[in-house]
Amino acid sequence: MRFRGYRRPGRRSAGRWIVAALGLGVLVAALVAADGPYRQTRDFRRVAACQAGGAECFAGEPVTIRGRDEYTTTESNSNGSTSTTTHYEVTWEESGGGRQTREVSWDLYRHAEDGAPATLRRWRGELVALETGGATEWFLPRAGQTLWLWLVLAWFGLGVTLWGLLFGWWDGFFFLGYRTFCWMFVSIVPVAMTVDALAYGLHVSAVVVGELLFGILATAIGGWMLVSTLKRW
Repeated sequence: MRFRGYRRPGRRSAGRWIVAALGLGVLVAALVAADGPYRQTRDFRRVAACQAGGAECFAGEPVTIRGRDEYTTTESNSNGSTSTTTHYEVTWEESGGGRQTREVSWDLYRHAEDGAPATLRRWRGELVALETGGATEWFLPRAGQTLWLWLVLAWFGLGVTLWGLLFGWWDGFFFLGYRTFCWMFVSIVPVAMTVDALAYGLHVSAVVVGELLFGILATAIGGWMLVSTLKRW
C-alpha cells in the first residue's frame, strides 16, 4: 500500500538507524518500567472484583458529607471559539475532624447531601472509592495512573521506531511536532480504556459505549491527520 505522493525513504542512513534504535530503547524501557504498575493494577482488580461480589474487601472508613460545590471553567480554542466545562466537588469530614475535597462525577454529586453519611474505600492506604446515597465514585489508584503514563511513553517509543524504520525524512520542526501530536492523540483514549479495563474489568454500559465511540472517532481523526502528512504538500 502506498499513499499518493508518498515519499520513498530511500536507503536507510545511519541517522535513521539511530532514530529507530532510540525509539526502540524508549519502547523497551517503558514496557519494563510498566511491569510493576501493571502487576499492582492487577492486584487492585482482584480486590475490586471481590468488592463487586458483595464482600467487604476494601478497608472502609465512615465520614460525613459537609458540602458540595459546582463551578465552571472556560478555555479558548485555537479557532477563536470557547468551551465551558462544569466541575463538581464534594467535601467530607473524617472522624478526627479533618476535611477533604475531591472532584467527582455528576452522578455522585447529585446523590451527596450535606450531613449525609458516606464511606471511603481504601486500598493499601490510598483512597479508591467514595460511597454515599447509593452512588459510588471510583478513583484510579496511583499504580493505574503510573501504568497509563508508561504505556503512553511506550506508544511514543513505538512511533519513533516506526518512523526511523519506514520513513525517516526530515522536513522541519513543524511537521515533527505535528506528527508527534497526531501519533500521541491516537493513543489517549485506547490507553485510558485499557488501564480502566485492567483495574475494573470489562463492563458494558452507556458510559463505556460512549467512550468506545469517542475513542474510535479520535483514533480515526488522529490517524487521518497523521497520514495526510505522508503526502507531498
